Amino acid sequence: MSVDLIIGGASKAGTTALYDMLKQSPAFFLPERKELHYFSRPDLEKTTAGPGDAAVLAEIPATLKSYLHHYEAKQPGQVAVDISPSYLFHYGSAARIAEALPSARAVFILREPEEKVFSQYVHLVGEARESLSFENALEAEPSRKSAGYADMWLYRESGYYADAIAAFQRALGAENVKVILFDDFRRDPQGVLKAISLFAGVTEDQRFDTSINANVSGAPRSRLLARIAAPNRFTNILRALLPPPVGQALRRALRKVNTGAKPELPDQVRAALRSDFRGDIDRLEALIGRPTGWLENEPVGIPAVTRRTSDIQQTGGPA
Repeated sequence: MSVDLIIGGASKAGTTALYDMLKQSPAFFLPERKELHYFSRPDLEKTTAGPGDAAVLAEIPATLKSYLHHYEAKQPGQVAVDISPSYLFHYGSAARIAEALPSARAVFILREPEEKVFSQYVHLVGEARESLSFENALEAEPSRKSAGYADMWLYRESGYYADAIAAFQRALGAENVKVILFDDFRRDPQGVLKAISLFAGVTEDQRFDTSINANVSGAPRSRLLARIAAPNRFTNILRALLPPPVGQALRRALRKVNTGAKPELPDQVRAALRSDFRGDIDRLEALIGRPTGWLENEPVGIPAVTRRTSDIQQTGGPA
C-alpha cells in the first residue's frame, strides 16, 4: 500500500476545496480526514505552544503504519491522495516523503503571499485563537516562534515559498512537482482539476462540482461558538465519537453560521508585505518557469520596478 499524490500548499489557498472536489471522483482515493500532516509531525511536535496547537498534533498519525491505515480502503487503480498544507512550510517533509513514498508526486497550490498571510490571520481570528491586531500579530511573530507556536501563527514567514519548492524539486525530481496558482484555481477550477488528474496519471475525462465554497473566513459573530468549533480537547473527543464526514460537516456548518464580515488588509501593510516578498517571488517564478502575476500590480506605497521576464517561460495556464 502506498500514497501516490501529495498535495500541500499555502494555508488558505484552496486545499479544502480541492479535497472536496477530488473526493467526488472514483479515480481518486482520499481519506476521511483531510489533513493527516504525517510527514510534518517531527516539526509539529516542537511547536505546540499556541492556543489549539497541541489539539492539532493529537490527531496526527504517529507512525507510518497508522498513517497508511487511513488508505486501507483504497481500491485497485485509484490514486491515493494526501492533502496536508503543512508540507509546504515544513519542507523537511520532502526528504521524508521521498524516503517513504519514492514514487509519489507532489502538487502545491500557492496564493499571493500578502493575501494568504492576511487570510491566515483572519482564519485564526475566526476560531477565537488570535486576539491581536494584524499589525501586532506580525510584530509578535519572532517571540511566538521562539515560544514554539505552530506555523499557522507565523504569518509573514509562511509567505515565503521558493525554498520549499526547491526542496521538493530536489527530493522528488522537478518533473514530479507541480505548482498551481490559487488565482488559476479560482478562475478555472475545472481546468486545474483536469491538470492535476493528468499529472497523477488519470486520463479519463471527468467533471467535478466546482461550486463548493469551503473554509470561508471572517470575524466570528460569537467568540464562544468560535472556541467550541476550534481545535481543542472537546472537539477532538467529538471527532473520535462521530464519523469524520459528520464531524467535518458539523464544524463547517457552525463556522458558516458564526462567520461575520471579513476585514480588509490596510494598503500600507499590504505594501510593506509585498516589499518583503518580492525577492522570493522572483525566485519562485524562476523555479516554476512561469510568471505568477503577483508583482504586476504594485500596491500603494511601493514604486514600480522593472521586471526581468526574458528567462521566464510563458505557459498560459496552471503550472
